[in-house]
Amino acid sequence: MTTPCGVESDWGGAEGRRERVTPAILTIPQLHLYHFMAYDTLHVLPFELWGCISSYLSNSDVKNLRLSCVQFKNASILRIDRVFFSANPLNIEVFRCIAGHDKFRHGVTEIIWDEARLARGPHGFNESAEGNENLSDEDEAKNTREWAQEYGLYPQGQILERHEFKDGCPKWFKHACEENLDVLRQRRGRDVDCPDHIARREQVLIQPTLSERWKYYQYLLVQQKDVLADNSDIHAFIYGIKQFPDLKRVIITPSAHSHLFTPLYPTPMIRAFPKGFNYPIPRGWLNGPVQPPIAYHWKEYPKLRERYRGFIDVLRVLTNEPNSVSELVMSSNHLPTGLNCTIFDQPCEEYDNFATVLKNPGFRHLAITFLVGGESDDQLDACWRSFLNGRLRRALDESFIPVEKWPKLRCFELSCFLVTQSDVISFLRALPKSIRFIKLIMLKFLDEGRD
Repeated sequence: MTTPCGVESDWGGAEGRRERVTPAILTIPQLHLYHFMAYDTLHVLPFELWGCISSYLSNSDVKNLRLSCVQFKNASILRIDRVFFSANPLNIEVFRCIAGHDKFRHGVTEIIWDEARLARGPHGFNESAEGNENLSDEDEAKNTREWAQEYGLYPQGQILERHEFKDGCPKWFKHACEENLDVLRQRRGRDVDCPDHIARREQVLIQPTLSERWKYYQYLLVQQKDVLADNSDIHAFIYGIKQFPDLKRVIITPSAHSHLFTPLYPTPMIRAFPKGFNYPIPRGWLNGPVQPPIAYHWKEYPKLRERYRGFIDVLRVLTNEPNSVSELVMSSNHLPTGLNCTIFDQPCEEYDNFATVLKNPGFRHLAITFLVGGESDDQLDACWRSFLNGRLRRALDESFIPVEKWPKLRCFELSCFLVTQSDVISFLRALPKSIRFIKLIMLKFLDEGRD
């Protein structure tokens, strides 16, 4: 005889009653009963407890939970404190939807602007020479030949060869995808099969074909071209800073895509990629085969300035539109690039806007990665002079590091910068008594010739 509790009984005369516990046997009706009991139990939980539970869930899990029923929707709130932005219509659409939402827009404190644009061609020869991206029109093959004529006969042949189709896509596209897989293997090294490695390996195994990837990539290129043509991203940004009352920080980065299947920022555009989508990873600002990139003069190369489109437009908008932004971050996230330091060489609109933003009431935090120098010591010395003409000092209100205006400073970090020993000693001596943490990393001492 089997009881619902899973206890099997056997009445054995002289031996008396014997019982042995066996695994519970639940019939289909019983399973439904337990399901309804759990469902009813969840419903009676107080909202405060639901808020605590949902705080441990990712936004994607909270979203699925909210779709299950009205009560869960009211009890679990999406945490949207940052929004992403780039020259992509999906990113812009999500940005505008959040900016127009009566509830979600009040929680946004951070905008992340992705400066990286999808390349329409391979890295070319002398790419850094004038800050060019060396693009070709993806929809007009003859333009590739016209574009290649700017170079010598040998480079022309190599450029045209890279645009030849093979396996349903141009050779440069195939090469970039193969290089991504090589980098993926190098980054793993001899590490064990961690969950993140397994997830990336599954992505590799389900990659679409090269022709399918190229077709989807062309679709993204057309979208990007349309956004850049009508400046819809700039218009959306102007709308957004007016709609986010608690906005505090704007981050401009050239490395949102980071590495294959491991984005630094999972933007809506990246999350919408097909499973296993392998594509040329874009890099913003000055990036290319020449390492380190050369900081050519800001005013002499208009195409160079175009590579900093997000930086230029963000400063212009923050200068001319009312906003509550108090923190500005321009970080390369360890890529060998940064804001071209020659912006401080001569007066220009970008410098004026930069100085104006820093003067806004309540502005409190600035983080910049500078691109300084290039392949030779002469280029390095020329770029270093950009910091000595006083413009950066004036932008920071008569002091490169205004210690006297930070009487409650507790933490200070300076890394990868050119200094003199006397300046460092004078600065450390001037720090307020409130300081608790000082971190100096990879400083180059000009007067001592050592790090």
